[in-house]
Amino acid sequence: MSLVRVVFVAALALGIAACGWQLRGAGGGGFEGVPVAIEGDVGNRFRDRLAERLRDLDAVVVNDAIDARAVINIMAVSSRRRTVATDADGLASEYELRYRIRFSLEAGGKAGPEQATLARQTVRSSASFAANDDLQGRDAEEESLRRDLQDDALQLLLSRIGRRL
Repeated sequence: MSLVRVVFVAALALGIAACGWQLRGAGGGGFEGVPVAIEGDVGNRFRDRLAERLRDLDAVVVNDAIDARAVINIMAVSSRRRTVATDADGLASEYELRYRIRFSLEAGGKAGPEQATLARQTVRSSASFAANDDLQGRDAEEESLRRDLQDDALQLLLSRIGRRL
């Protein structure tokens, strides 16, 4: 009976691999060797983080859209905190952080006629955290969570763009 299970699992794995299925985020998308420019009115920290993630995927980050095959246009980046629970005294006991990136993908100067584009899209990530009486501890936790949410949102953005390249 265990041989039947082994054969079944092997056949299932082979079937999944043959159809091209992969875990979300497991592939690097189509960034390898692609010159990509980043445009938009965003802070240097965000731009640097996006450029770093693109380089990790083997993209060539260029400064000018003329030199790019694809241009990532960042229209807005925002982060919000809201109270989601209060205690008996009406003080916040839990917060929710939301992170949002609005972007589009446009053809750059080195794009071919088949270069895919993406209309304006938004990616979001969110998480909750407990309020802490220690203001410095709460601020540090919030900042760490905000960086994690930014990473999650960037992963979603790059996943969408990578499928189009």
